[in-house]
Amino acid sequence: MKKENTITKIFAYISLTSGSIWLGTYISRLLTTYQMFEATELKLKSYITDSNISSIFQTTYPLVNLSIFSYLIMIFSFTIFLTLTQIKLKENGWLFIITMIIYITLPFEIILLLIDYKLFIIFMNEQFTSELILQLVTERITMLSSFPIILLLSYLSIPYFLIFKPYTKKT
Repeated sequence: MKKENTITKIFAYISLTSGSIWLGTYISRLLTTYQMFEATELKLKSYITDSNISSIFQTTYPLVNLSIFSYLIMIFSFTIFLTLTQIKLKENGWLFIITMIIYITLPFEIILLLIDYKLFIIFMNEQFTSELILQLVTERITMLSSFPIILLLSYLSIPYFLIFKPYTKKT
């Protein structure tokens, strides 16, 4: 990155920062959402009632907003970084692997973002007690079942590639 111009470094920084924010909100949101349901089935835990479920949804509201916008910013800035950088994917396997992780998981994450967008619209209308929110949350969990775990493990490998830069062709 020493030869890169300032604009490329800015977009690299923006993509790393927004990616870190997105990953943190994604993990927080998964932990919050999965704790609402029983371990074996998608049935709400006994302590969740109609009176306190709106508070739980109000807690997840900022996580939904932040995850939507930070993911979109990450994808946009990473794409611009790739087009402006002088680093060649053919000579830097670490960047190629990071690019593949981001763009292979993109279509699946867009499917989940569409559900998140519906949640965002409901939250903007301040309808936190809506039965539709619970339905969308369960749909998000069941639609791609184990994909969030695979996504997390994939994205958690990115810092390794950024730090150690394996598969770099020596010239």
